[in-house]
Amino acid sequence: MDVIGIGALNLDFIYEVQDMGCLKTAGADAEAGKEIVGGDDMLEGLRDKLNRFGTLKKVAPGGSASNTCHVLSRMGFDVGLIGVLGEDREGDFYLKQLPYADKGTIVRRGRSGMAYIVNTPKRDRSIIVIPNSNSDLTVQDVGKSDLSGSRWVHMTSYVKDQAMEAQLYIKKQISGKVPFSIDPGEIYAAMGEKIYPLIDGAEILFTTEKELVMLFGDDIDQARQKALGMVNIVVMKKGKKGASLFTNDNGIDSQAGKVRVVDNTGAGDVLNGVFLGLYMQGKEPAAALGAAVKAASISTTGFGRDAYPDAKMVEKLLHGNGNRN
Repeated sequence: MDVIGIGALNLDFIYEVQDMGCLKTAGADAEAGKEIVGGDDMLEGLRDKLNRFGTLKKVAPGGSASNTCHVLSRMGFDVGLIGVLGEDREGDFYLKQLPYADKGTIVRRGRSGMAYIVNTPKRDRSIIVIPNSNSDLTVQDVGKSDLSGSRWVHMTSYVKDQAMEAQLYIKKQISGKVPFSIDPGEIYAAMGEKIYPLIDGAEILFTTEKELVMLFGDDIDQARQKALGMVNIVVMKKGKKGASLFTNDNGIDSQAGKVRVVDNTGAGDVLNGVFLGLYMQGKEPAAALGAAVKAASISTTGFGRDAYPDAKMVEKLLHGNGNRN
């Protein structure tokens, strides 16, 4: 494999509602930009409210590592996923949507994780995740896989410590053999120092400004310097403002273009995928970041993975010829 992605796998149900307030009575304290982790006690009421007050726009495979690998696959890379899907129809549907020939590293166990992504006409968004078995990955599961022959490993977060232990096992297995990147998201960022052993030694840390502060301290400049004591590159995603890239030697900024946003779910994962793909191809970091930011913006013009870029589009964006409308 060129790239192996390791992270929680969710089946995404993308809805649009007029007002997120309708979900509060379902036990989901939804608000713009917020991600909630819930369980079965929330699920029935949530589905009822969404079916009554919302419109289902898309059902698609999701999960940060999976989204990033999907982009890399569309760019022509040979990719694989390590994660857990349920032995249920949601898991069957998820697998059928993947373009990869080899899905043997995905474990089937329990019930599939689900993410209810709720948008409003103002393009505010909240995510309610029902993890189920998506974080039941164990050291025994990953011990069956030899990743030393891969070109790259990309990791994202889980909600259970045992899955993080499995990632630490993988990190030890590939140490000195395969470069890796990590996007901790808010789940891992909230753990602070506990997650340092997994981040330390990464080639690239993908994060947001908020997550960087959560990980390394209140001052953004000091947080960035602490991060660069552990990793070689920090790619800091800034939403509508674009993204910045930092090394110990310099910093690069890239502005996002204006687009008509339909659904911004996974835009950061698209940025990760395009940047990783171009970086692996040896492109200059500034050019790679610029193309990645543009691709992330374009991805918000469709639901789910409908507007994810392919190799042809990435090549156009790299040379400044991409359509941003």
